Amino acid sequence: MAGGKQKTIGAALAVMAAGWLGGSAPVMADDDLAAAQKQFVTSCGTCHVVDPKAGPRQGPNLAEIIGRKAGTYPGYKYSAALANAGFTWDADSLDKWISNAQAFRPGTVMPYRQADPAKRAKIIAYLKSLSVPK
Repeated sequence: MAGGKQKTIGAALAVMAAGWLGGSAPVMADDDLAAAQKQFVTSCGTCHVVDPKAGPRQGPNLAEIIGRKAGTYPGYKYSAALANAGFTWDADSLDKWISNAQAFRPGTVMPYRQADPAKRAKIIAYLKSLSVPK
């Protein structure tokens, strides 16, 4: 990918993430959503599904995770650290979680870490696109 195009995509993702962190949800272009979905599948798809009709895998189903109280997906056995977390998932908490779950909630068992903020933004963008406005 050419450097200019990569910077443009990174800037667009930063704007989208900033909008979500601020509470408004910008509309994603289809190609941005496809890239976000691909990043989710690559990074999270081994352990998680997003089909509302599917059960959990190694990790809980992430369908409509935005706005869901942490540690409450039915039928999934959470660590005490997450089951008793007492917060609701939003873009900011997901960013911290994906970056380093054990640092965010010591005692959790998710081993995945994503240091790249652009990749985290794509994952969060995809999960946000699956959420039903409340």
